[in-house]
Amino acid sequence: MLTEDDIEAGRTAKGGYSRAQLAAWGVPWPPPKGWKQALLANENASPSTNAAGSTGTSHGYLCT
Repeated sequence: MLTEDDIEAGRTAKGGYSRAQLAAWGVPWPPPKGWKQALLANENASPSTNAAGSTGTSHGYLCT
């Protein structure tokens, strides 16, 4: 389960987030407004399965 601490730990030395780190969480580039809240909300919801059979979320952010 991804937590707020996990998201904060993913910051770069300059305080931002790399494209690669966001992609690992399933967040598109550039990250849309509210992506952190959506990612955390999706972690607390039950996972769904998308058309490809992957476990994902209703917002499309995949959390692995």
